[in-house]
Amino acid sequence: MSMWASVRRSVLRAAPRVRARTVTTEAHDAFDIPEEPIQIEHADAKIAREEAQRQRHAPALADVQGTESAAERLVRKMRRTMPLEPHQLTLSHLLAATAQLGHARSHVQRSYEPYLYGTRHGMAVIDVERATLPALRRAVHVVRGIAENDGIILIVGTRPELQPAVRAAAARLGDNGFHVSTDRWVPGVLTNAPKLLAPAIQHSAARHAEHLSEGEEAPSTSKLASQLYQPDLVIVLNPVDNINALREATQCNIPTMAIVDTDVDPRAVTYAIPANDDSPRVAELILGVLSKAGQDGLRSLHAAREAHEKRMRSRKRRAQRS
Repeated sequence: MSMWASVRRSVLRAAPRVRARTVTTEAHDAFDIPEEPIQIEHADAKIAREEAQRQRHAPALADVQGTESAAERLVRKMRRTMPLEPHQLTLSHLLAATAQLGHARSHVQRSYEPYLYGTRHGMAVIDVERATLPALRRAVHVVRGIAENDGIILIVGTRPELQPAVRAAAARLGDNGFHVSTDRWVPGVLTNAPKLLAPAIQHSAARHAEHLSEGEEAPSTSKLASQLYQPDLVIVLNPVDNINALREATQCNIPTMAIVDTDVDPRAVTYAIPANDDSPRVAELILGVLSKAGQDGLRSLHAAREAHEKRMRSRKRRAQRS
């Protein structure tokens, strides 16, 4: 073998090793890891940036929340001023108002068991379909019948959040509706009416004494107090706080109607409506429906009176002709 052949063979053997070393070096140069670590944004900086962005959009969020609060106030006002008609009331309205929520299972009265649907997470659930809705429909017929017979209805609601609905319902009933919206029930309003209401009636009678004709005597104030202020029905929205009102009405043989929660004995009420008495939405819904029923009864009463007066006028005209 010549010297040139041996040199050529050694060059060819060394060439692959040179190429492999070159590729490895290029790859190492392309993916070289730096000596210092890459700077990654800290979590605190991200939180600070999100907080700054939240503060930047805070005015818009406040406007949205204010709009929602105004909408809720508008809905509550419409619920008071434009309540549902009795025939419009459905199970969905009662469930949306949380009428099914009761108290803890340990506080449930034994006589309340027939009105329960069950227990969930230790809380009693009222059977709205089989207990609340039928009782409310019966109460609607009772209120309508009392209003048709020109009866007096007394509404008792002593919580501050119930007073607007109580006043609106009493105004809807006109002269046939009265309300008690003070902080508490005054004992003796029904059982001791002659002594409790005599000063107010005397003051009212003194203002109208000048309109009496000669020889006519003013009636006794105690007699007026005992005869005039005897309601035909007492509606109580929070019976736990006004148990004395129920007792006085029972003592005076006045039928009672109340929103009865799971911690109240339904036997203490003549017409018990099983529902959540802690929710103002439930009270506004039920009281609105009952007052609308009273309005229907008053319309029927006025229509019957007008028809009677029309018949009397026609009879008088026929008598004059004959």
